[in-house]
Amino acid sequence: IAYTYTEPTIFFEYVRDVALIAQREGIQNILVTNGFMTPEMLALAEPLIDAANVDIKAFRDETYRRLMGGRLDPVLESCRWMKEAGIWLEITTLIIPGINDDAEELGALADFIVTELGPDTPWHLSRFYPQYRMKDRMPTNENILQEALAIGKAAGLDYIYLGNVGGVAETVCKQCRRPLIRRYGYATQVVDLNNQGQCKYCGTPLDGVFRAK
Repeated sequence: IAYTYTEPTIFFEYVRDVALIAQREGIQNILVTNGFMTPEMLALAEPLIDAANVDIKAFRDETYRRLMGGRLDPVLESCRWMKEAGIWLEITTLIIPGINDDAEELGALADFIVTELGPDTPWHLSRFYPQYRMKDRMPTNENILQEALAIGKAAGLDYIYLGNVGGVAETVCKQCRRPLIRRYGYATQVVDLNNQGQCKYCGTPLDGVFRAK
């Protein structure tokens, strides 16, 4: 069960009630969140949550204060805490022209993920489209996404994905770079991954959470 779309931390009592029932039934629980959490909430969530996707929306506190009405440091601390607690963690950044697409800022964020969360932490780079209350800028140029992808690779991240761009997204072996999982839209195809979660060619384990079949 993924708790998402509405920020799950604002209805955490409901998340906890559902997650307790789900856990008893052998169902895993996932948070899709902005990461702005208290330590007390994290302590309650830790035994129940198997994975989380956290939006790190920028890597400058000023941007958080001006646009989101929040602060950056608590989000980073939540990420550190969840990683330390053994919750499978993935990071998403929506790349917005003129807001957070500066190469230096993206490089600092990529370095944080590698050094503080680990190179096995997936980074999702999503393309921005103008809508709702931010229609004053163009969609993200795909060249910017490719530059961000190169920045993440140079920093040492093993798994980087481009989002909102269409086409095929692949999870590749971090050792031999062969495709292991291929996704198109909501369709997923296991390509060269064995039942033990290893690359069929070189035997390198794929990082992630697996359930035996």
